[in-house]
Amino acid sequence: MSEKQTIKPPVIILASRESQGSFLAALLGSHPDLFGAPHLNLLPFEYGWQYQSYCSIPRDTNAHGLLRLLGHLTTGEQTLQSIQMARRWLNFRRDRTTGEIYSEIASLVAPRILVDYSPLHAQNLEAMRRVCAQFPLSPVIHLYSNPKTQSESVALAAWQAMRANQPYWRDRGPRHPCMDSYEVAEQFIDWSHEPPVFDPQFAWYRTQQAAITLFDELPKERCFDLSAESLVSDPTSALTSLLTHIGVAVDAKTISEMLGNQERLFSVPGPFAATSGVDFDMVGKSVSDMTSQVLSHAPVNCREPLKWRGDGGVFVPQVIELAGKLGFHMKG
Repeated sequence: MSEKQTIKPPVIILASRESQGSFLAALLGSHPDLFGAPHLNLLPFEYGWQYQSYCSIPRDTNAHGLLRLLGHLTTGEQTLQSIQMARRWLNFRRDRTTGEIYSEIASLVAPRILVDYSPLHAQNLEAMRRVCAQFPLSPVIHLYSNPKTQSESVALAAWQAMRANQPYWRDRGPRHPCMDSYEVAEQFIDWSHEPPVFDPQFAWYRTQQAAITLFDELPKERCFDLSAESLVSDPTSALTSLLTHIGVAVDAKTISEMLGNQERLFSVPGPFAATSGVDFDMVGKSVSDMTSQVLSHAPVNCREPLKWRGDGGVFVPQVIELAGKLGFHMKG
């Protein structure tokens, strides 16, 4: 049997930004049979050159995770020199399909299985379909949190992106992860309001509805639903179910070691040329730091004005309905 045939398909995590996706990837990556990657963002594109073109905007962070991973896997370090080498590695493969490039990356971590949470994978239904079609046998995890928690978390990252067009970067330096301002405009704006208002509940709805639609299309044995609240409040049960779904060894000792892991391979800022690569809420934190956090299970008051809007707006009916279907208590 060839080396290529022995490489197991990656584990794909589909999640909104700032929904504990980086935490779940790092947590699963602490299993001896798994390898948690930073944001790779590769599979929504057909060819390497398309990915490079998308990530060519100045200060864009979508390539940081892949550059850091390649630098680490090929040189054993994350330095300016390793990032430069990673760029050459990618440029040499720019005319290959992203599936071919990704398979080569997966071979670099073999026999461990790549665990991939990438924000661009969950941009929309078409991106999700393309990602899952690249590896038809990959386990797929839909990770979600309640719209209030997720929107409050993502508001900080979005605020950073909008401030990036002002003197903020000159005053504070380029070490702050952010989202692309075009993405903010496309997904995080309530265009029905006059004037339009920033509101990440619409991005939350778009991602969760797309994932639900996708799971209706995929074989049930590939699909796993998990709330971030359940993951953080009872990680032992969540990991037991997840590892069983993925098909790797699961026992009390392994899970205990995973939860106590202090791995900081990608959760600290990278070198100047690739500082980001994980969600903002994971920066500077270990796996055990994340498992000690508290995510509220309290009912969400649907009539309470949303503080990130500033105009007294509340959750829209479709968000309330979808949140209820996902098991969140939306009162009012």
